[in-house]
Order: sequence, then C-alpha cells, then structure tokens
Amino acid sequence: MYPNPYGANAYSQASKNVSPLKAIVMLYEGAIRLINEAKRAHDVQDYEARFIAIDKASKIILGLQGQLDFENGGDVSPMLHEFYDSLFMRMMQANSRNPEPIFEDVLISLKNMKETWAAVAEQIGEGSQPARDVGGNTNDVSTSNDKNVPLSGASLNV
Repeated sequence: MYPNPYGANAYSQASKNVSPLKAIVMLYEGAIRLINEAKRAHDVQDYEARFIAIDKASKIILGLQGQLDFENGGDVSPMLHEFYDSLFMRMMQANSRNPEPIFEDVLISLKNMKETWAAVAEQIGEGSQPARDVGGNTNDVSTSNDKNVPLSGASLNV
C-alpha cells in the first residue's frame, strides 16, 4: 500500500491528545461517520459528496494501515493489513457500482473492529490518558502495562 500522510497525520494528531488505543477508536468512529455521510449522499444522488466522503474514510483506513508495526506486531499486523486492504477495496467499489450492500458491509466491519479496539483499550485501562509504559514514557503501548493484559502480539507504532 502507498504511504498516506493524511491518515498518518490524523492518527498522529489524535494520539497526542488521547491514548493511542483511544485514537484508533476515534478514527474508526470518523470512518463510520464518513461512510454514513456517503450513504446519505448516495440516497439524494449527490455523487460528488459520496465520492468525497468515501475518499476521506479511505484515507483514515490507509493511515491506520500505515501505522502497523510488522516487526513487533506478531500475527496481528498482517491480519490487520489484509483487513484494511479489504475495506479499502470495498470502499473503492462503492464509487463504481451499486453501493448500498457495500456500505452496509463496510459499516458492519468498521463497527465490529471499533468495538474490538474499544474493548482492548478498556481492558488495559486506557481511557483518555496518554499510554504510559512501565518506565513512565508516553505514547508506546508495545511495552508492558500495569495490568499485564496482553495485546495479542499487537504493537502500535506511535
């Protein structure tokens, strides 16, 4: 996949104000909102607005994909990479053919993944504070946390 400065910047900015896991949840919420906007635009035959909303949602997905850490992410990073590839391709299809079932499929996938990330954040106690490792350093959840809840080999590159 190609680097995406928009999505990477969105992730970077969000993770400065909240924990990295909360930033991921917020980015999923943004992508869900944008797909819903695209859906509404399609319903009123505003194809330009549909395209713009899908484009913005796609950039969020590419930004999340660009933050995957394949060196430390274990089996999770390749699985997420495939998931993001699949979402991106489905979003592109929504611009070229009958989008209603595609919108529903993408929304279900985004909502399920958002709920998964929110559950992980809740499990390790990351509300709205920046993530801290055992040494007190912020913005790195690839190290241990005080509750010793594993991230299933996931590592975020922040």
